Amino acid sequence: MTAVEPTRISRSAIPEIMPFEPSRDEDPAVFRFPTEDDPAPGTGRVLAMAGYSAMLGLMGVGVGLYAIVAVLRGAPGWYLPALAMLTMFSVGLAVGAFLAVHQRTLPWILLAAAAPPMFGALMLAVSN
Repeated sequence: MTAVEPTRISRSAIPEIMPFEPSRDEDPAVFRFPTEDDPAPGTGRVLAMAGYSAMLGLMGVGVGLYAIVAVLRGAPGWYLPALAMLTMFSVGLAVGAFLAVHQRTLPWILLAAAAPPMFGALMLAVSN
């Protein structure tokens, strides 16, 4: 039986493997997952964002259920892709808001921008 020992990388070998030092950005990315060093966002802020997103999500569920009924009744071919695009655009903006939770106003702008596409999807669903 043979034993395999892992090779150890010495500090002198690191420049050969990695010829440059990783840079630390002064300004972190706007859309990123929080790290351990980030302060926790306020409870009220997260609760308000979650409540607003829950309203958007419930509206999306209603649109989806109505779309199923409309498709079963014989909706035109463009109907379902149009609803899907509007809904996915709204969901993408809401996800971006949660990824930017450490910014001051950007999450609220993104959540406000997520409402018109969802409202458009609702109006499209109801109109058919």
